[in-house]
Amino acid sequence: MIPYFHLPIFHLGPLTIHTWGFIVSIGFLVALYIAYRRARRVGLDGNAILDLTFWIIVGAFVGARLFHVFLYDWAYYSVHLSEILRIDQGGLSSFGGFIGSAITFLVYGKIRGLNLWRYADVLMFCWPLGHGIGRIGCFLVHMHPGRLSTVPWAVQYPSGARLDMGLIESVVLLVYWIVMVLATRGKQRFDGWYVMAGILFYGMIRFVFDFFRATDITMSDIRYFGLTPAQYGSIALVVGGIYLLLRSQKARQE
Repeated sequence: MIPYFHLPIFHLGPLTIHTWGFIVSIGFLVALYIAYRRARRVGLDGNAILDLTFWIIVGAFVGARLFHVFLYDWAYYSVHLSEILRIDQGGLSSFGGFIGSAITFLVYGKIRGLNLWRYADVLMFCWPLGHGIGRIGCFLVHMHPGRLSTVPWAVQYPSGARLDMGLIESVVLLVYWIVMVLATRGKQRFDGWYVMAGILFYGMIRFVFDFFRATDITMSDIRYFGLTPAQYGSIALVVGGIYLLLRSQKARQE
C-alpha cells in the first residue's frame, strides 16, 4: 500500500509555499505552454490562446468557488459570509470550475469573433494533462479521501487504508492524455472532436469515481438523493457530449 503523508505547505528559502496551489499552477502553466504551441502549429493565433486562458482561469476560480459554497457547504457559509472569499483555505469545485471556464470561453470567444470549435479543441487537447497534474496536488494534501480499501494502490490513512481519489483521477487523466496523443498523432480530426471526447470521457469516469468517495468521515462529499453535485454534472456532460456528437455527425453527412 501507499504510505500516508500530508504536505499542505513546504518552504523555499524564506517563502512558505502552499502545495496544492503550487501544483495546480504548474498544471496550468504546462497546459498553457502546450496549448500555445499547438495553436500556432494548427494555424491559430497563439496570443489569442494566452488571452483566452487568462480569462478562463478567472472564470474557473469564480465558478469553482461559487459551486463549492452553494452546493457543497452552504450551511456553513450562510452564517460565515465573510469566509466566501477565503479561497486560500481551500474549497474549490472542479465542476464549478468547468462551468465558469466554459461560460467565460463562450462569452470571450464570441466577443473576439474566434472560431469556437477550433480554439476549444486546442484547449481540450491540453486539459487532461493540466488537470491530471493539478490532481497530484490534491493527492499530496489528501483533499479527496475515498472509501476504505485493501487494494495495493490504497493509501494508509490514519483512519485506515483508503482509496485516494485525487491520486486515482490524476493517473487516469494522465494516461488518457498519453493515449489520446498517441492515437491521434498525424490524424485529422473534425472540429470539436477533442471537446466531445473530453467531456464524454470525464463525465463517465467522474460519475463512477464519486461512488468511491468517502462517506464515513467529515471530509466526505455532500450528496443529494444519493449522488454528489459532481455526479449530476457528470450526467449533464455525458448527455451534452452525446448530443454534440450526434449533431456533429449529422452535419457532416449533409
